[in-house]
Amino acid sequence: MWHRSLQLISQSLSLGTGVSRMAALVAEHLHVDRCDVLLYDRTTDELVLQVDSSMPTVPEVRVALGQGLTGLAGSGRRTIHVPDMRRDPRSLDLGDGVDYRSIIAVPIVEQEELVGVCSLQSLEERHFSEEEVTFLEATIRSLLVLMVSTARSRQDLDRRNAQIQALNELGQAMNSGLDLDESLELIAARAAEALGAKGSVIRLSVADGTLALATLYSQTDEGIDSTYEKRIAEFVAATGEPILIDDLRTDEEPNVLGSSLLCVPLVLEESVVGTLTLLDKISTDRRDRRIFTDDDVNTLFALSSQIAAEIEDIRLTKRLQELVRTEQKQGRQLRTLYDRSRALLESISDGLLAVDDNGVVLEVNSVARRILGRPVEEIEGRGIADLIDDKPPIVSWVSRGEQFSSRVITLKTAEGRVAAMANLQPFHDDKQGPVGAVLTFREMNEVGRLVNRVIGVERIFNFDDILGESAVIENSKELARVAAGTASNLLIVGETGTGKEVFAQAIHNASAFSDGPFLAVNCAALPRDLIESELFGYVEGAFTGASRKGRLGKFELASGGSLLLDEIGEIPPEVQVKLLRVLQEKAIVRVGGDRKIPVDCRVMAARNRNLHQAVAEGGFRQDLLYRLDVISIDLPPMRDRAGDLPLFIERFIRIHAERNHKVVEGIEPDALSLLTQYAWPGNVREVENVVEHAVALARGRLIAIADLPASLNRALGADGKSTTGLADARRGFETAQQRLYLEALKEGGGDVPRAAELLGVSRATFYRRLRKLGLTDEVPRLRYETHN
Repeated sequence: MWHRSLQLISQSLSLGTGVSRMAALVAEHLHVDRCDVLLYDRTTDELVLQVDSSMPTVPEVRVALGQGLTGLAGSGRRTIHVPDMRRDPRSLDLGDGVDYRSIIAVPIVEQEELVGVCSLQSLEERHFSEEEVTFLEATIRSLLVLMVSTARSRQDLDRRNAQIQALNELGQAMNSGLDLDESLELIAARAAEALGAKGSVIRLSVADGTLALATLYSQTDEGIDSTYEKRIAEFVAATGEPILIDDLRTDEEPNVLGSSLLCVPLVLEESVVGTLTLLDKISTDRRDRRIFTDDDVNTLFALSSQIAAEIEDIRLTKRLQELVRTEQKQGRQLRTLYDRSRALLESISDGLLAVDDNGVVLEVNSVARRILGRPVEEIEGRGIADLIDDKPPIVSWVSRGEQFSSRVITLKTAEGRVAAMANLQPFHDDKQGPVGAVLTFREMNEVGRLVNRVIGVERIFNFDDILGESAVIENSKELARVAAGTASNLLIVGETGTGKEVFAQAIHNASAFSDGPFLAVNCAALPRDLIESELFGYVEGAFTGASRKGRLGKFELASGGSLLLDEIGEIPPEVQVKLLRVLQEKAIVRVGGDRKIPVDCRVMAARNRNLHQAVAEGGFRQDLLYRLDVISIDLPPMRDRAGDLPLFIERFIRIHAERNHKVVEGIEPDALSLLTQYAWPGNVREVENVVEHAVALARGRLIAIADLPASLNRALGADGKSTTGLADARRGFETAQQRLYLEALKEGGGDVPRAAELLGVSRATFYRRLRKLGLTDEVPRLRYETHN
């Protein structure tokens, strides 16, 4: 028995196989029908029947300690011998269907610790002798203890070797060079394999202090109760201590991993960076679940710091790589942004200067360099006060973080001082306040060109558009061409409708000012009290109702171009003084302001009456006339150039026939003869009016006498000749009336009721006559002159 038993023990058999074969030797030696060895399971307080693993799978047999004769032998730590079990109610059927008669159950004890029970049964009633009992309690017990301890030691050694191999693989996983997700999956798998767990979970701490699921590994198809596992992991992360829990919800959820659980914190430099949880210990005794041991806790806890360091290294490496990629991306974005900003700076048509909070220029675009006439090295790094003259200084606006728009400043260019329209936009730092500003500006002549395109006069006429072949008009055109080649001021004199503005546009388009704007101002159409602000502009708060930002005057808008002052004689005396100063100094001062603004525009004045007569009458300043009348161009009336009439008629027929979608090709000879006899007091404007009327009423391809206006026929005598004498007399009468009413106003000091009383008419009649004679504007002027 000893020899065979020792041979059996020496074989590398599993615990169940070795013990069951030892039981077979005992049964053979003692001649019993059945011998079972049941080993004690401390976790369940049960005796588990050991079977040969090479035999067909049989249901597991478990006997509670204290249950049946076998259980009582184990709980009492004493041998129980029952020769006839039929007479003992404590006997227990092991489920094999055999009716055994006798039993002897011997507890297997080592150092007072229960190892298991050896149960021998016979089909016949049998009384074991004292020698047999002693043999069982001494020899067989010792052999079984040796068998169990040897098998378990061999299992522990195999498990240790497997753990060592798994730990080596875990170390390799931690140094695999994979990214974080792949490394975590590999670490979770190797940790479970190393400690014989069915599943594992790794959680990592995130920025808000919570634990985020990083990876989940399972060797089986069973699910994982991640909710419960998360609560355990959060507790471990909070305390920094490992937890070992056994048999959670085994009966409630038998198909869910987590009935036994081992969770350790991943600690790095006294900070918990995550947790590692192992679920359900795998055993080799065909139990589905077995608890983890303290040895497992120590092994996993010893590895946790290495795992934590590896995870943190991977995270740091990943963050570093992301940082490098981010910096590279940001570098490319910054470069793109800088290139885009430079392209934007260079694409705008305004000059641009970017300054810091001390007014030092940081950036300048090519337009600003061109306007200032300086290279970039003479601009960037200099104080803005060296480049721009303004009151208050630009740097004071910047330091206060204030902005302005449409403000006229003076540029200190390489060629001299130049006026410009500017906008200032500060930029701020949330903590430091204003840290700089961007100043954009445009030369006033450029501003004038822009404004002219929007609100200015359309410059459509040149010298080729001026009709006429008569000597008088050719003389005027020749003189105008000469004047266009100079920069001198002009005075254009002619009756209403003779084309004063046409000549002005032709001169402008042929002059050196042609690239600049052309503005025309009818001084007679402006209220007397607004003429000054219209011409010279005004600053903020100059008068009640003034725009909050101020306003540019026509001189500023026309800078770099030409300004036509039509009906120049209607300008009030007080404005004439300022106009004279502008012509002398080439600079204006806005209404309400005190700063001189340079202007560079050519002034052309127009008048339908002789300004020298107005000077003689005291209505116009002689020194101003000298400034305006450098070159004087007289435009002949239509009556002095009758030979040019057919040319005008032909052009106006073509224009108005096309405009009215009519087929009118010319004028009948008798109708043309009739028109050549008319005096045309309205000049070219009246000719166009008559032709437009005739084209509209024409019923054939040629204009007939019947198509002409009735007023024209009345103005001609019965013999078809112009009643020039009557017309002259009528005009003389109207002139006398104008003088009569004007003298009455002068006598009355601009007071209408008093003037009406002097003439013996009602106030309403006096007003009606003033409107008819075009003298309503004289009332405020005379009133002003009387009181000043």
